Amino acid sequence: MSKGPTLGEKPEFSGVNEVNAQLVAAGVARGLDEKHQRIMATMKKVKSAYIPTRNDKLVDIPFARMKRAVAGMDPEGFAVSIFAETGMGKSTLIEQRLKDEISFQPVPDGYNNYLYPVLYVKAPSKSSMSDLGEQMLDAMGYPITRQKKEAAIVRDVGNYLKRRGTRVVIIDDFQHVLDAPKVKGPAHVADSIKNMLQNPRWPIFIVLVGLPEIKEVVLRDPKDQMLRRVDDFGLLDLSLEADGEMIAAIVLELVEKRAGLRMSPDVPADFIERLMFGAHFRFGMVMKIIYHAIEDALEHDETVVCAHHWEEGYRRLVNGDYEAENNVMAADAWRTIHRPVNRNGVFGSPSKKKGELRL
Repeated sequence: MSKGPTLGEKPEFSGVNEVNAQLVAAGVARGLDEKHQRIMATMKKVKSAYIPTRNDKLVDIPFARMKRAVAGMDPEGFAVSIFAETGMGKSTLIEQRLKDEISFQPVPDGYNNYLYPVLYVKAPSKSSMSDLGEQMLDAMGYPITRQKKEAAIVRDVGNYLKRRGTRVVIIDDFQHVLDAPKVKGPAHVADSIKNMLQNPRWPIFIVLVGLPEIKEVVLRDPKDQMLRRVDDFGLLDLSLEADGEMIAAIVLELVEKRAGLRMSPDVPADFIERLMFGAHFRFGMVMKIIYHAIEDALEHDETVVCAHHWEEGYRRLVNGDYEAENNVMAADAWRTIHRPVNRNGVFGSPSKKKGELRL
């Protein structure tokens, strides 16, 4: 390929500056010999690369709309939903956007403090509005009094958002609200979010991120008022036609430039097709296979990433057996291998049926 992908650098581990995390990392590192220290450093370099895809351009649209609304001090908030299946790289995309977006960086308030235009939280499992509110307060660094009723928690959230200057709230893993108890469950959460959007003192713009089922939260709004305020953005699956060259360039970039290894010519001619098919055409899963293959080569002191490394990369992704006939990167009839993936990204056992190549 004549031109490789334009790489960015992913955000560091969120606890990188915490003393306890640093001490534990240093303590664990004492048990790594020179070889494994070298592998650690190489894999860190490999995994830190951020590769923009078509989905980065897609989410430019809702974020640009929010930036214009905030900058123009629009009095009416609105929400968008960004959704995709597990393993598509949703969270990585959003976290990268927060790192790179100049509009979302802290703003000096003139008194040696900062205002924070955006708040990013992940919805806890089976989260009610109280759970979500407590998570938001914790992310803002404010004390949580668990004896408080939901109304007081929601009121505190609104007050603290205003105090820290937050206009955009991003809620990741929003599908967890669907698992909340029926009493004050998803419909109640939708109603509470609507109220945040309509707050005349401090209207909020909300980004809901999660699995495709998060659209159900909107549909369950009893007054149908969320429906006209939420714009849906479904992330795009990979396709061989649109993304095949990009994936090939990523493989070369990570294997050769980041890891310092070489690609073996013994990989199958349909290698890229197999890679995308085995990952269910989901970008995050493709990246995991690449990481696993590189790591396997390093662990075996090899300088060339060969076919068997890609087979191991796929096997690790699906937590599968070592039978070649069940491995998309090894089997002759690889298009007939189908593994279901649940909402947590766990692969099921393979089934053999007539397969069609997606283009």
